[in-house]
Amino acid sequence: MMHSIKTSGIVLKGTNFGEADKILTIFTERLGKVKVLARGVRKIKSHLAGALEPFILSNLLLHEGKTFYSISGAEIVESFSTIHDDIEKIARVFFLGELIDNFISSEEKSTDIFELFLSTLRSLENNSKDILLLTFQLKIIEAAGYKPVLFDCVHCKQKIEPGNNFWDNLEGGIICQKCQNKFHHGKEISDNAIKLLRFIEKNNFNEIDRLKDDQNIRLEVELILKKYIGNILEKELKSESFLKMI
Repeated sequence: MMHSIKTSGIVLKGTNFGEADKILTIFTERLGKVKVLARGVRKIKSHLAGALEPFILSNLLLHEGKTFYSISGAEIVESFSTIHDDIEKIARVFFLGELIDNFISSEEKSTDIFELFLSTLRSLENNSKDILLLTFQLKIIEAAGYKPVLFDCVHCKQKIEPGNNFWDNLEGGIICQKCQNKFHHGKEISDNAIKLLRFIEKNNFNEIDRLKDDQNIRLEVELILKKYIGNILEKELKSESFLKMI
């Protein structure tokens, strides 16, 4: 007997399959990230097509199969039309979607990340703060088991004091001047960048959303996280080139 599941979900990407079908990667609230075969969804008269566009929150009726889930029902809950009408916002959302696709394993239930993704989409509807992207990056890194060490030296374990500290991309954390002199592979990090990383780690999404943006500090942290993510995944995300173009 086919097992059916009702869940909310957001399509991250899709690939054409056969004459009228698509294989979709959907991030769901109940099941995590799943592959779904959407039969006939490319037909003009498909009643599912609108609700299965990327980055739309929909209520879904899925059916478990041997290789893929199938889908028989989809209803739009939130369309995020403001995002879809703004090339800068859609570029940011594709970046977030690629992070999820790379860091979240198939059928790994990740309710916290799903809620964070939803909160990020809702905030992007109203503004395009880049601090939101930094927040999502740091939170998904933590959820995947790569939480950076921000309060103690990643090598000697001593408390990090202000001034003359470095970021160790290989170990994923801050190192003190003494250990930098010994290992020589850290990149200097400002006290303000450390404060921002700590603030994002310790606070909830609403508090971070109210934070006043300092472009120089944000760009410093942005570069640190970009290199850290690249080191973890051993590749550059495709959507990063899209972000650079806008």
